[in-house]
Amino acid sequence: MPLYEAKCPECDTRVEYLRPHARRAETPACLLCQVPTTPCVSAPAYTPSGWGDTKWAGRYDRGLGVTLKDKNHRDRIMQSRGLTEDTKYDQQNRLDKSLSDHGEHERTVRRYENNLREANGDRGLAIANTFPVDP
Repeated sequence: MPLYEAKCPECDTRVEYLRPHARRAETPACLLCQVPTTPCVSAPAYTPSGWGDTKWAGRYDRGLGVTLKDKNHRDRIMQSRGLTEDTKYDQQNRLDKSLSDHGEHERTVRRYENNLREANGDRGLAIANTFPVDP
């Protein structure tokens, strides 16, 4: 429901009120002197997200390969493709996994180097001992 503003012609008090668009001409009485108020022109509300968000409108999303109309349009496309938003939590999980994988790689390299020393430089034997194949 839109928020309107009216002004008292007697005491210049401004009143804000909610009305359905169909009843926008019905103004309330002044809160101080009870005189009927007259509608005013006031600045529209700035809503950076939600209504008419210009961040999304007309922007080409390379990941999705489409020009977006608004955030809801992007959300619908992502849902239809089975995609989810990349959150900080997701990024942290990927970083943790990457660090874990790197640690595992370092342990494997050390194991290979030890096996190489034990095999007196025979690389094939060192690889076979580092990466055994289960029958």
